[in-house]
Amino acid sequence: MKVLEVQNLNKKFGQKQALFNVTFDVEPGTILGLIGPNGAGKSTIMKSIVGLTSYNSGSIKINGESLTKNNRKSLKNVGSMIESPAPYLSLTGYQNLKLFNDGSTTDGEIQEIMKDTQIDSFCNRKAKKYSLGMKQRLGIAISLLNHPKLLILDEPMNGLDPQSTHDLRDLLLKLSKRGISVLISSHLLDELARIADYYVVINHGRVVKESDAKSFLSSGEKNIKFTTNDNEKAYNALLQAGFKAKMSDKTVELKDDGDSMNKALAALNNAGLEIQDVSKDKADLEESLLNLLTEDNKKEETK
Repeated sequence: MKVLEVQNLNKKFGQKQALFNVTFDVEPGTILGLIGPNGAGKSTIMKSIVGLTSYNSGSIKINGESLTKNNRKSLKNVGSMIESPAPYLSLTGYQNLKLFNDGSTTDGEIQEIMKDTQIDSFCNRKAKKYSLGMKQRLGIAISLLNHPKLLILDEPMNGLDPQSTHDLRDLLLKLSKRGISVLISSHLLDELARIADYYVVINHGRVVKESDAKSFLSSGEKNIKFTTNDNEKAYNALLQAGFKAKMSDKTVELKDDGDSMNKALAALNNAGLEIQDVSKDKADLEESLLNLLTEDNKKEETK
């Protein structure tokens, strides 16, 4: 059974439509990255799932149970932190956790959550004295209360220092291995690329791509770059070997089609060239996303 099923979700703010037939789902124990530009509709989707805003049509199911205005029971399986965390500032971190506990989380489990989110060192200080990063970590700790099967985290890495970001990444991977599903948005795409199993790309309130991480990053042309002691001679050697090579000031490039590397190296060696450097394009989430959004924006302009 899927942990989350969103089907044909539509949302209007007055006369302006914000979401158009948004459809996607989340499998148990997976991390789904919801990505897109600011204002694309990511937060609206998340707010709709947790009941913070209503939607005009469509359906949302959590663990097979429909979520409606009159039936919020399925939210008992969801932990969330959307936009900025909102702890009670006059209470300590520990008191906030006790307050948000519905009784199903033992004190030992609260201690474990504090340790996992690394708030144990400041949990007895009042939240009004917390930095943004501390509040983020407390918000994540609150979302882990009450044994959620699904975590919904909107920009959870916002305000975290590099070490805390690394630790949160490790924590989310650990949680997914325990079978907890995660729906996460983040503008830190290099961090998201390290943990996400799937991506859903939102632009102008529409899903423009849904893909597993490997397929998403492997789409598009990838090149191999060679630096030699004589790039012009290298270029000609690759042409004679049947490659469609390109030459720049410092490198010779050719398309990476799987076995190009070995054949090209053999051609360059046979030509008596000294190979000084070889590099492959790295799969880059940000570049893949920008290419996709540019293409989608062109379609939007022609409508």
